[in-house]
Amino acid sequence: MIDAANPPSWREIATTALAILVVVFVGCDIAFALWLRDLEAPQVAVLGSGDQLSVFVSDGPARLILAAGDDPIGYENALARVRPLFARRLDVLLLAGSGQSLLVPLSAAADQHVRTRMTIAPLPPSAEAEEIGPLPDLAAPRLIRLAPSTTIVVETALPFGADPEKTFPCWRATIEHDQTRIVVLSDGNAAALFSPQDAASVLVVAGKAPAAALQAAPAIALVANSEAIAGAELRQAMSVPHPPHWGVRIFPGEALRLRFVPGGVTLPSDVAQPLVATPAAVPAGGAS
Repeated sequence: MIDAANPPSWREIATTALAILVVVFVGCDIAFALWLRDLEAPQVAVLGSGDQLSVFVSDGPARLILAAGDDPIGYENALARVRPLFARRLDVLLLAGSGQSLLVPLSAAADQHVRTRMTIAPLPPSAEAEEIGPLPDLAAPRLIRLAPSTTIVVETALPFGADPEKTFPCWRATIEHDQTRIVVLSDGNAAALFSPQDAASVLVVAGKAPAAALQAAPAIALVANSEAIAGAELRQAMSVPHPPHWGVRIFPGEALRLRFVPGGVTLPSDVAQPLVATPAAVPAGGAS
């Protein structure tokens, strides 16, 4: 309570205000440092972007996006959840898809903060591809070293009998940090087109038929596009010999952070759905 008979002097007011200001600045500085440390930790964010999922990979200041899908607004909303306002730079943007599935790549390519834009394979003719314009293609398979301990290997393969002039190939992106592996497939049927791998920590199926990938691409956790499979269908599809222990469905505009930790990957507990009776943790996948 302020004593009206003895009001505080300007020196007392200034001292009090300065003390409050110092406390606020110290608190903000600590919070900012913790937030920055969290953002700079090696991680993968799966972005809901329509008929395909997109992927944001970061390790410290290095950042890469593989963009695909037909929902640019969903993509932008998901990306805004994981890309800090004060660190907009994107080192590498990889574009994938054909026709309407190039709407997200078209939007992503217009980002002025992108340093390098590439397609992972030549784009089949379409109005969307024409609007994107000529870009170099990755000439997969290609290894991208994002940071000393984080790499992305991008591979492509055409389904049997497909016309390479009219069909965008299936693709697989293998993200490794130390001994932990996250595998991203363009669709579930693409798994059979690539060489077998040891079980990954997390398998992300960007497009249709996510359950079809599990025979050829086992994993501890499966991340699927909500547009490709319903929750009940996901649980019913776990009839493979070694089903994943956890499942996550990503909706347009959502972002799922997968953080690398010693020996594995962390999944947010509020979205991970157990798919077996006694689900295990998500350990490191066997690295090749």
